[in-house]
Parts: sequence; C-alpha cells; structure tokens
Amino acid sequence: MQLLQNKLLPWLLLLFMAICFSFSYSHNQQLRIKYRQLEDDKQELIEIIDYKNNELLELGDQYHANEQKLIEQKNQLQAVDALNRQYQQQLEQLINENQQLLMWSDTDLPDVIKRLYTRPEIKGSEDYKNWMSSRNALLSSHE
Repeated sequence: MQLLQNKLLPWLLLLFMAICFSFSYSHNQQLRIKYRQLEDDKQELIEIIDYKNNELLELGDQYHANEQKLIEQKNQLQAVDALNRQYQQQLEQLINENQQLLMWSDTDLPDVIKRLYTRPEIKGSEDYKNWMSSRNALLSSHE
C-alpha cells in the first residue's frame, strides 16, 4: 500500500495543483473581467463627469450673461421710469395750463384790448383819416 501511496501521491499532488491552478486561473479570469468592467465604468463615469462639468460651465456662462442682461434691463427700466415721470410732470403742467387757459378764456378781455378790435366801417380815405384823427388826437399846429 505504501507503494501505491508513493506512486499516487505525486499524481494526487499534481491533480490537486492542477485543480488549484484551474480554480486560480478561473478566479483570475473573473477578476480580469470585473477589472475591465470597472475600468470601462470608470471611463464612462469620467466622460459623464466631463460632460456634466462642461454643462455646468455653460450654465455658469449663461448665468453671467443673464445677470448682465438683467442689469442692463434694470438700467433701461430706470431710464424709462425717469422718462415716464418726466412725461407725467409735463402732462400735469399741460393739464394745469389748459385749465388756466380755459379759465382765462372765459373772462372778458381788458378794455384796452377790446378797443384795438373795434373800429368803424371805413369806406374811403376820408373815413380812415377821420377815424385815425379821433383815435390819436394830436394838437394842431394852428391852435
């Protein structure tokens, strides 16, 4: 039996080593596959992170552009508001002037101005001369 054990022992050891090697090789293959998968996942995640980072940079640029536009619009709004206030003041002044003009137009003209518009019917040069002399009576040099 000893002889059988001596002859089988190397074969058993060889068989055990082959099984261990096979198991180790199989396990190593599985680890390589998992490692490749992890490397692929890592590369995919890096690409996703790069893409998202670029998106964030673009959003940051858009944010700054929008902020600048908002500032410009606020400035324009202030300018328009100032113009609106100015127009409102002018409108109020015109309304007040219109009311004053309406009140003035309802009053009688002063007598001096009324006389400017009253004159007799003039039919010739003699009528005109008489009318002028009665208005601006000058002392005659014969008197």
